[in-house]
Amino acid sequence: MRAIVSKDFFLSQTLPIRKIDRIAISAYGGDLSGTGLGSSENFRIPAHVLEPGQVILTATEWCNLLARVQNWPASMGIINLQ
Repeated sequence: MRAIVSKDFFLSQTLPIRKIDRIAISAYGGDLSGTGLGSSENFRIPAHVLEPGQVILTATEWCNLLARVQNWPASMGIINLQ
């Protein structure tokens, strides 16, 4: 799964999502969306989807993804998850 997203918009929607066990992230059509499994946490943001798909991340993997996006030097970047 690969999608190009706005760094600021992604972080504004996702930084509050911290207290999860796992999160399912999908990229289809023009959206990148995520849902916390076992919680009511979720997000949906516009994205340019390069490769559609879905992944499930652990809480540690989710926090690592947030940290990677925070460190992007540009305002747009590619989220690449397998």
